[in-house]
Amino acid sequence: MIKEALLKELNDLQSEVNLTDFNTLERKLKYFLRFELGDNLENGTKQRVNQATIRASELFESHFTEDSKIYIIIYDFSNKIFNNTSVYIHEILNDNEIKGESYDEKLALRYFDYETEIEWVEGKLSIYSGKRNKISHEKIFNGIANYEMGFEPYIHQLIYFFEKKTQKWFWMYDDRGCLMYSNETSELKDNFTKFDSWIVESQRNQMKEQFR
Repeated sequence: MIKEALLKELNDLQSEVNLTDFNTLERKLKYFLRFELGDNLENGTKQRVNQATIRASELFESHFTEDSKIYIIIYDFSNKIFNNTSVYIHEILNDNEIKGESYDEKLALRYFDYETEIEWVEGKLSIYSGKRNKISHEKIFNGIANYEMGFEPYIHQLIYFFEKKTQKWFWMYDDRGCLMYSNETSELKDNFTKFDSWIVESQRNQMKEQFR
């Protein structure tokens, strides 16, 4: 069972991540980098979608090596505000070399650690596992960028990528930007320099302090 394997690996790492609460994937990791994707390009344009896709792909490929074993964690909420009907992400991952399972779960609906009341909603948690070079990540990032811009095919789900060996995470939230995480600053420093012009300026100093 993929879920049990992932839970064991997170437990072995003494991780505070709770798979049914996506907020913990963002808040319980030590170090991060946040990048601009669509940047100043006009909303609702293919140009913006294309740039967001290209940048996210370059960052993803720089963060994970080609032969990395990666878990893909997908959140689908039944809540009418978040739920859509697109299954495009599952079509992309329907590959013999990528294993996947889906589970009906109560998922937490919150965004900040300080929220004391957490709404738990019916949803579906899907977990896939495969080598980075077998994952069509460009299609995934293009689908995510398409969603807010009103293009198809789109991906509305929350999607996180995780590699156990280096304890790295990656999340493209929409056409605006993405985050990469690690428990070691050494795993982020090169990308901070390499992609300096894409760094979110409002958080630049906060990110820079991580390397002191």
